[in-house]
Amino acid sequence: MKQHLNKIIFAVAIISTPIFSFGQYCNNFHSSYCYTSDNEMFKLNGQSKSALFSKGQTSELSIVVYKGQDYRISLCMDQNLGSQVEFKIYETVKKKVEKVIETKSMENEYKKCTACNGKGDNDGEMCYDCEGAGKVETGGEVEVVSKETKLVEERVKELLYDNSADNYATEIEFSVESTRRLTIEISVPGSGSGGTGSKTKLIKSGEMGCVGILVEHMTTPITGFYGTGF
Repeated sequence: MKQHLNKIIFAVAIISTPIFSFGQYCNNFHSSYCYTSDNEMFKLNGQSKSALFSKGQTSELSIVVYKGQDYRISLCMDQNLGSQVEFKIYETVKKKVEKVIETKSMENEYKKCTACNGKGDNDGEMCYDCEGAGKVETGGEVEVVSKETKLVEERVKELLYDNSADNYATEIEFSVESTRRLTIEISVPGSGSGGTGSKTKLIKSGEMGCVGILVEHMTTPITGFYGTGF
């Protein structure tokens, strides 16, 4: 039994070793393989990051960009992941949206009166049990659902940039007028595990590779005539 267990552990170690090696190799992939800007004013931003991806996987990186700064975000990846890696930038914003609010309550159950031709006229003994508009209580309760449309404030992901509409460009530069939190979403094409399913699947080394996100920043240059005078 012990010998059999050792064989299993040894087999798992053989399978796991390439993945761990890949992970270590990916740690600083962005600083080694992503091209930096030709503009020397751009400095490396500490929010840069690299990760191991499998084909078909999507993952997100959250960063904060600050007012009065220019940013350059560039992407680099291992060749076996392909050249059309999707690169999107989102911002989560608060927006007022119409939402249908449902309210549930228990109310008395009624059925249609058969006495008085359902008119509910209780002048005579024959119609004593009739109530209201020709209905009578059954003694039970029913669930009543009421709906109301309201304006509510929700956090919504707003797409700011999609490189699939930009010939799969691997870099973008922009200026920031107000401090905001952005989400960078990377999607690698292919039919790998995708990282979203609940089933375990062995991933071949050829279906894995590193993706690096290099973030650079500099103070937004002042343009035009500024500070001149007598």
